[in-house]
Amino acid sequence: MFSQDFSLDKLTALVGSRSKYVSQIINETYEKNFSAFLAERRIREACQILSDESLMKNYTIEAIAANLGFKSRTNFISVFKRVTGLTSTQFKNHIE
Repeated sequence: MFSQDFSLDKLTALVGSRSKYVSQIINETYEKNFSAFLAERRIREACQILSDESLMKNYTIEAIAANLGFKSRTNFISVFKRVTGLTSTQFKNHIE
């Protein structure tokens, strides 16, 4: 789920179903499309990492973004702000 090339097709293969059905379940259950669901799941994971002081000692924002499948720091920050209302730095500073 956190690799850059994770896709609806890969999820479909993992669950052994068809993409139409997996997409429909995500839309009905979470009221969002696969891309939005995946982005929000990655950001929730980022928030957990940012909240863990022992993990943050070992990672930069760029490393977290890359490890969670974001192609760039800019994209990560943009999606992070859209999902949380804060930049990753603001979030980190808020929890300290």
